[in-house]
Amino acid sequence: MKLYEDDKEKVKNILKTISGKISFTTDCWTSPSSKSFMSITAHFIDDDWNLKHLLLDFIEINDSHTGQNLKNAFVLGLEKFSIENKVYLLFIL
Repeated sequence: MKLYEDDKEKVKNILKTISGKISFTTDCWTSPSSKSFMSITAHFIDDDWNLKHLLLDFIEINDSHTGQNLKNAFVLGLEKFSIENKVYLLFIL
């Protein structure tokens, strides 16, 4: 668990120092055992104009795949890395 926390802090520091905004992709699916998951990947341009991407989170979703539940899982992933201010959120429900 310490390795995970150390790596999470490294990723938080990388994301905190990005001068621009971050784009995200998500993917949601249900396993054969009926467990639902969402992955969140961050995409950004570094100071040397290189495209970078990082897998941020892999979240189990205990509720149905409604827009509200997916939004809540996505925002929770952003909050874990303290990057809510790096993205413009617009959700229309």
